[in-house]
Amino acid sequence: MQRFYSAIYSISRLAAIIAACALVYMVGHIAYEIVLRSFFETSTFVLDEFVGYAVMICVIWSLGYVLEQGDLIRVGLVTNRLPERVQELMSAVSALVTSAATAGLAWMFWIRVARAYKRGTVSSSVAAVPMWIPESAMTVGLALFALAALSYGLRHITRHPSPAPQVPLATPVE
Repeated sequence: MQRFYSAIYSISRLAAIIAACALVYMVGHIAYEIVLRSFFETSTFVLDEFVGYAVMICVIWSLGYVLEQGDLIRVGLVTNRLPERVQELMSAVSALVTSAATAGLAWMFWIRVARAYKRGTVSSSVAAVPMWIPESAMTVGLALFALAALSYGLRHITRHPSPAPQVPLATPVE
């Protein structure tokens, strides 16, 4: 099982790196657009569309890594008062339900991808991006998060340690 957890964590890290690259792309595209508009009175005409795709990748593809690092927002009003094992089981149940729901969303997006590909649907911008491309990126991101949530839930049931390195925050959150 430890290999499974490590593999999912490695995939989540790779997805987070891709999400970081999408963030760098967004900054570059916005800077390029500013230069084009300020000095050349022109535009790429696709900034909002492409940055929207990149935002989707930044958010969805990084979820598994953020979950494993323990940086997702949690409300501990009730759980902090429970015994440690009950907290672990509640985390496991929450993660497994999240995994199932996210897998369902991934399946629905897969249906959209197949439909967009079959119909040849393109975006309404001048780029005319085939819609199956960004929808595939969303599907992959949701599937990766479903796997990460499944791994997280199973780890809490079996009490396996996290494969993520336990590095304290530079500025603790209180």
